Amino acid sequence: MKKLMECREKEILDVLGKAGYEAYFVGGCIRDAVMGRDGGDVDVATNALPEQIIDVFSSYRVIETGIKHGTVTVLVDDIPVEVTTYRSDGTYSDGRHPDSVEFVKSLEEDLARRDFTVNAIACDAEGNLTDPFGGAEDIEAGIIRTVGDPEKRFREDGLRIMRGLRFAAVLGFEIEEETALAMARNKGLLKEISVERIFVEFKKLLAGEHAGNVLRKYVDVLSDVLPEIVAMKGFEQHNPYHKYDVLEHCIRAMEAVVTTAENATEMKMVALLHDVGKPDTYFMDDEGIGHFYGHPKKSEELVRGILQRLKADKATLERVTTLVRYHDLIFDKDERLLKRWMNRLGPEVLMEILEIKLADNIGTGNMSPELGRKFADIRDMMADILAQEQCFSLKDLAVGGNDIIALGVQPGPEVGRILAELLEAVIEGECENEKEALLARAKHLC
Repeated sequence: MKKLMECREKEILDVLGKAGYEAYFVGGCIRDAVMGRDGGDVDVATNALPEQIIDVFSSYRVIETGIKHGTVTVLVDDIPVEVTTYRSDGTYSDGRHPDSVEFVKSLEEDLARRDFTVNAIACDAEGNLTDPFGGAEDIEAGIIRTVGDPEKRFREDGLRIMRGLRFAAVLGFEIEEETALAMARNKGLLKEISVERIFVEFKKLLAGEHAGNVLRKYVDVLSDVLPEIVAMKGFEQHNPYHKYDVLEHCIRAMEAVVTTAENATEMKMVALLHDVGKPDTYFMDDEGIGHFYGHPKKSEELVRGILQRLKADKATLERVTTLVRYHDLIFDKDERLLKRWMNRLGPEVLMEILEIKLADNIGTGNMSPELGRKFADIRDMMADILAQEQCFSLKDLAVGGNDIIALGVQPGPEVGRILAELLEAVIEGECENEKEALLARAKHLC
């Protein structure tokens, strides 16, 4: 709590307090502080009405972000802080937003409208907690529990089902039994939520360190919004290469994949979905062995449909489907082969495919030390190609289109053909990537 009490945003509590109003930090920032985690945005609840908040912070930059619902954003040294009047929510006829809000005078009434006990804790400027629903105890016990009746909470806003799964994945908490049962009973509510909101929560879930455990236990809750994932559950592969059913294999691949801060969500999504086409391509041969010929293409098709349905941005859609399409690419310790694929896909994408392929193998449960060393060697070979600035693409060639035209070749496709043949010769080691040598070879190709 000490770090929270020393944060720049505490100025909001102090200013409101000096003006005679109550003010508390609330929600996720308190949960994270109790857990000793670095939190994100800081939110404040107060008994001051919106117009009073604006008046108190007249010397600050203020944005009327949600004044209808009592929320004003105050900037402290360019840090946005949402300041919201104590309120209770009316009915949720659309299952997403309250039809009306009523400003109330009690902090406890405000906390009672929140989703989970771990998010229904407040803290004043002196660091004293207000915790009427036992949120701190649930944090200590590692439990996700709704505030009050879980049926009512989820019917108010079905997205809380996704949020509960996400919190369990990120925090590593168990979902309390009645809360979990209510999630299952009300999973159909997710169909009424905008796909954009579903996708945001799904990505946050995947980013959680404990996403695999949550998917193992609660994947059926997603059946109305992500039926393709649920279809993998219990689908036995009947193949000596695999120890697990399709879903468990994909979850293990997701848990094993190596990511960076920039690509973590996409890579985990690819690992989870890379074999989603297997149920549709399965057949068993006369010896009782299962096969999935063509499953990368089918998986790409299904993943494209999922991401389009969830209205993913174009960059995410193309990157994820590309990695799914090539997840079964055959790698070998062959510099020429690697250079060709680096030219075709780009070195960054090829490296990601290699990591997906490695995770795929780990997820079979039959990964051998020898295969692990092979992947490491290939990774090192690719790194050396880049570090040594070896030629693997047209932009790396020591000659360009103008050089070919200068030999008397008419501008057009013929120039491209000659450059492509020169690149192939360099990759094959038949010609040095030097201008004179390349031009001499080009003369024979004209």
